[in-house]
Amino acid sequence: MKIPSIQFLYKNAKVSLFRFPLTIISAFIGVFISIFLIEENDSIKNMFPYINLLLTSGLGISLYFCTTVFAIREKKSSKTTAIFNIVATLILVLIYFSLPTSDSTHNISLPYIKYVIYSVAIHLLVSFIPYISKGQLNGFWNYNKILFTRLWTAAFFSGILFAGLALALLSMKLLFDIDFNEKLYAEIFVVIAGLFNTWYFVSGIPDDFEKLNEEIEYPKGLKIFAQYILLPLLILYFVILYFYGGKILLLWDWPKGIVSYLIICVSVLGILTFLLLYPYSNQNEDSWIKKMSKNFYGILLPLLAILFIAILMRMDDYGITVNRYIVLFLGIWLTTVCVFMLIGKSTIKFIPTSLAIMLVFVSFGPWGIFSVSERAQVNRLKNILEKAKIIKENKIVNESIWKKDTNGNFITSNLINDQMLNDSLRNEVKSIVNYLDDHHGFSSIKGWFTQNIDSVINAQMKKEDSRYANEAMYFMNSMGLDYNKYYDSESEDMFTFFYSDVDESVTKVSNYDYVVLFDTNNPSVSNEVESEICKFTIDSVVYTLSVNTSKDNDVKLFTKNEAVKLDFDKCLSELFSTYHNRDNNNVPVSKMELMGSTSKIEFKISFNMIGVKQNSSSKKVENLKGMIFVRVKK
Repeated sequence: MKIPSIQFLYKNAKVSLFRFPLTIISAFIGVFISIFLIEENDSIKNMFPYINLLLTSGLGISLYFCTTVFAIREKKSSKTTAIFNIVATLILVLIYFSLPTSDSTHNISLPYIKYVIYSVAIHLLVSFIPYISKGQLNGFWNYNKILFTRLWTAAFFSGILFAGLALALLSMKLLFDIDFNEKLYAEIFVVIAGLFNTWYFVSGIPDDFEKLNEEIEYPKGLKIFAQYILLPLLILYFVILYFYGGKILLLWDWPKGIVSYLIICVSVLGILTFLLLYPYSNQNEDSWIKKMSKNFYGILLPLLAILFIAILMRMDDYGITVNRYIVLFLGIWLTTVCVFMLIGKSTIKFIPTSLAIMLVFVSFGPWGIFSVSERAQVNRLKNILEKAKIIKENKIVNESIWKKDTNGNFITSNLINDQMLNDSLRNEVKSIVNYLDDHHGFSSIKGWFTQNIDSVINAQMKKEDSRYANEAMYFMNSMGLDYNKYYDSESEDMFTFFYSDVDESVTKVSNYDYVVLFDTNNPSVSNEVESEICKFTIDSVVYTLSVNTSKDNDVKLFTKNEAVKLDFDKCLSELFSTYHNRDNNNVPVSKMELMGSTSKIEFKISFNMIGVKQNSSSKKVENLKGMIFVRVKK
């Protein structure tokens, strides 16, 4: 094999730059932004514009690649190619401005989910854009073979290059004590993965697409990979899923939701396997491939029936979500592919083309993924609240109003509606509210409230100097429902309350004779029901402070002859009632104190920190920190 010269590599790189200029420029922009983010990460207050530009440039690599190969394939003029690129640029600009510009936006995940859908659609477009017209299936397969092999070889060479350079830097550090900034490794990776990888990939794309249709020599390694690795795996998964189907019929055990994802994965594996084997099916010695390919789509249909049963049952129980909509959509697409393949009305080009078109179609409009799932969950929430008479005529009854406490924090304790729902329905409401927070925001339900909850959230975030807020908590509490009170039986959340005005290095003491410090940051607190907090001796009397970590959480100060039980659980209840579902760093000292006396001393326990783990059935003390002020009786 002739090793290419440096001059040849330079010439090839130059030719690739002139053939795919906007693709490589997009890669360069992405690399530049990535390095900037690595270097200035700590000083950038709002990273969203940079992240959005990075994501858009990544999408530009694929989109400009599509316009270029289509123009080459159709032999378009430079003027027409420029028009294609202008349209592609406008699409990228629209996508950029559809992304959130700051993390104060009430919902930032939905635009990125849309971005993923657009990215998948554009990558699918890459696979068929030069052969969008009818015919030339052999050329279509050879073109995708080149994409597949270039992708893996580019990744392999990029990995080797990065490993070599990283080891070189490490060697210089170890041998010559040259200290490199750790960020340099990340920057080298970005340059190689973003620029070198892209440049190498496009340099292997042919410019004569007609010639690809005449190529009849296929790599044997690809056939071996598909026939002896992918195909046996496919058969194994089919056996497992068909046995599972048999279990459903025999035991009448309804399918679990996870089976939908397994069927989709097996379907994609099968489609990929027979796409890789497609050209060999036209050879006499491999005629079995064509028969097996058709049988695959027939065998897949019963599994798709299980998929539909499983996902429709989940939708009936819990409504439509983004994930369930996507699973249902993929099930419909797979069924369409199977039917068309079985009746012989489609070709291998139909697979990526139909998926790309359907993805774009369901990404917008009232029939789309986001509109349907939001309406379904809002209606589900509304039905629950209406049946409980918490909402009437589209308004919350007994709405909890947020007010400022003495420290300027927004609180609400008027959770009258909490008694209107049982535990199961409260958990369901919480699940829906969290889902809306994660995917759609609360614009659809803001009209249910008389107060402007957004202004409360923004004011609290500004006071706490925080970029994030649990919006689901504010909206659920405003419904008169306690967000933190109910959990799944196995889940636990940790809450911490601080009296932050205490300067731990200086403590003013008056009217007391002694101060005893305690800090229970050790495992004994959570391992024993009755756990010792601290022990101290005054006038030869040994005092022990303990906490009962079972449901009652009683704090007790005892000696050999007497014991004083303090109602710490009442203190906890007041903290949770006041601050509901969030940690708080500004609890007044009056809410963090317990007082008592024995025959010989009077004492006050002042907690600096209280850490509690809560689940569906109990609150359990995990950490306590503070001081005991002791005054000896005269």
